[in-house]
Amino acid sequence: MNWYKYPPHARRYGTVFLIHFALVNAASAVTHYSIPEEMEEGSVVANLAADLGLDVKTLVRRKIRLDVLANKKYLDINKETGELFIVEKIDREIICSTKTTCFLKMDAAIENPIRMFNIEVEIMDINDNAPHFRRDTMHLDISESTPAGERFSLNNAVDPDTGANSIKSYFLSKSEHFSIEIQTGRDGSKFTDLVLRKALDREEQAVHNLILTAVDGGVPARTGTAGIIVRVLDTNDNAPRFEQEKYTVLLVENSPIGNLVLTLNATDLDEGSNSDVEYSYSLYTSEKTQETFSLNPQNGEIRVKEMINYEDFRIYDMEGYVTIHTVPAKRSCSVFLVGL
Repeated sequence: MNWYKYPPHARRYGTVFLIHFALVNAASAVTHYSIPEEMEEGSVVANLAADLGLDVKTLVRRKIRLDVLANKKYLDINKETGELFIVEKIDREIICSTKTTCFLKMDAAIENPIRMFNIEVEIMDINDNAPHFRRDTMHLDISESTPAGERFSLNNAVDPDTGANSIKSYFLSKSEHFSIEIQTGRDGSKFTDLVLRKALDREEQAVHNLILTAVDGGVPARTGTAGIIVRVLDTNDNAPRFEQEKYTVLLVENSPIGNLVLTLNATDLDEGSNSDVEYSYSLYTSEKTQETFSLNPQNGEIRVKEMINYEDFRIYDMEGYVTIHTVPAKRSCSVFLVGL
């Protein structure tokens, strides 16, 4: 790998990594560049003509052009100098929002004689986004009879940046009664549990106000915060329980919208209004899953909400939660939807 640097002059140049490598089953090589996102318009990526071994003086006569294999053209060739330059700022989070790697693929063509060149530009992530929470304030109602050691899932922060620039840790404001434990999801994302370290006394303190801070791995690091308001409630003798703690459902990709996937069922041994349950997704359930499947809060029915695309997600992992008068149940259930 060679590192190309261009001398400072009237044009703006970016730092670029260039790799030439031959594809086993292709007739021509692929010229590969790596550039950071958000380079200024007019910034030069590299001298493409020189990298391709072309005579700059013949570019206009041979009608060199750049064909972009996408809907939008972010780069072009200067026919006078042979330089590949930025036409419009590239926001990696817009063009590759769901991908861990991001490439722009192009073809360069010249005439007399006709030649084609494959160009590939990798867009590298920069730490241009701060973590943010889906909810600015989280409300938790916890019974004063809840034993120390009990855990409560919290709203996780999101960060469009990837890799080292994604969320790395969480911190909780100082509290005598609460701490947090950080969990890592299957995709490497970070989640937090609020852990009760000391039993609550409603007569002593009815409300606890906490601050949760998410920190990314960028240099310098960026942060985002959310408030946690804990209301201490009186005792409820019995918590609702699901029929099963884990469900696994096989689901075909072309399942119609509105199709019933599964019905959750929880019961409570209490009587009257204390046995009226309400279903919801826990905060461990990803936004993508919640967008794809609806959960009826009254009857626990999970239905297809959007078209299912198993090219993006093969397994949808969700956690069902049941509450009584907004008091969190001590148990939840996990649902795994597996594509056929």
